[in-house]
Amino acid sequence: MEPHRRTIPALDADRARLSRGHAVVPEPEIGRRWRAARARAGVVHLDAAAAARPSIATVTDQTDHLRQENLVGAYIAEMEAAEVLAGARARLATLLGPGLIADDVVFQHSASTGFAALLAAWPLPPGSRVGVVPGEYGSNLLLLATRAARDGLELVELPVDPLGRIDLDRLDRVPGPARLEDLALVTFPHVPSQRGVAQPAAEMAARCAATGVDLILDVAQSLGQVDLAGIGAAAYVGTSRKWLCGPRGAGFTAVRPDVVDRLGPGAPSLHSAHPHDLRAHPALPARPLPGPSRMAVGEAAVASRVGLATALTELLAEDLGAMRDRITALARHARRTLDGVAGWRLGEEADSPTGIVTLRPPAGVDSLAVCRALYVEARILTSPIPAGRAPELTAPVLRASTHVYSSPAEIEQLAEALDRWGRPGP
Repeated sequence: MEPHRRTIPALDADRARLSRGHAVVPEPEIGRRWRAARARAGVVHLDAAAAARPSIATVTDQTDHLRQENLVGAYIAEMEAAEVLAGARARLATLLGPGLIADDVVFQHSASTGFAALLAAWPLPPGSRVGVVPGEYGSNLLLLATRAARDGLELVELPVDPLGRIDLDRLDRVPGPARLEDLALVTFPHVPSQRGVAQPAAEMAARCAATGVDLILDVAQSLGQVDLAGIGAAAYVGTSRKWLCGPRGAGFTAVRPDVVDRLGPGAPSLHSAHPHDLRAHPALPARPLPGPSRMAVGEAAVASRVGLATALTELLAEDLGAMRDRITALARHARRTLDGVAGWRLGEEADSPTGIVTLRPPAGVDSLAVCRALYVEARILTSPIPAGRAPELTAPVLRASTHVYSSPAEIEQLAEALDRWGRPGP
């Protein structure tokens, strides 16, 4: 089907709108600078929570590394990039907060493979109880359920409010199966992918530390848009392609140095464990390499890690507080603009402190079909979030997600398109 042709307003409309008294979105200079650092878009990109737009420099450094692999071979190119890759791990440690250094961070293929490695490595004897939330990402939940079934673990849902946020008052005051002191491990996504809310991660980390419970925090949807300073989880897992504006194919795990020596190898291989003679010792378990190396993976798309290094350099060159302010202000504007359009309703509070905006469809409207129409007909990129993404999500929603390069004009364009393409059919 031939796309419907529309005139896309200039993306640098921030100042003009401010002068006319429209949405007040701070830090227009950051928005202008980040748009200028990227190729001219053929679509209105409101999908940072799926895969944000990398800069021209990020893509250039990634492709330059691939060219070098062609010239000298992949292993030599990786050795030549060692300083760049170490710098990326150091920058990730900086973003994750005090107490971590580059050596505490290990690259993974994605957040999902990183979570799988951490969960496989974590010492959880039979009968251990693991605290989770109804908003857990579906892939992580499958991994948790698989290990629970294999090793006789119990998954315990922590108390949450109607929007899926951990209810700290109930956790503190009401006795029950989710008491922290009865758990061996707690894990949850800092920001879920199916709702624009943030979990009280710092408060949970403090409670876990006070009761001697380990916390694995999934920061795939928060690192780069939410402040993580001072949280102090036992371990973190995340990805490159969302709010960090890096490429696909690069993720990471980070483990506190006082925790890592309790873990086994994430996925036993010659990159994460010592070799031993299987003929002489057929039942000997894999002995992990020292420190976070026990989480390491072997074959990898190193060019993606090089691209992530560039994206992190660009991110840390900015005022991170100003960036967060702009992202959340754009999302607040989006919620106020989109709520009620053609019968769609918000899935979170209007002032929620994240760049993720979710919309529940009116009766008889298919979120997937609307998402497709927005892209094909109006050239606006959003995401359909199916039921099953997380246990709490019982019906599909439409997700829009802003980054600093987004603008109020684009959000208003989405509202116009949703009003046209998001209504029930005749």
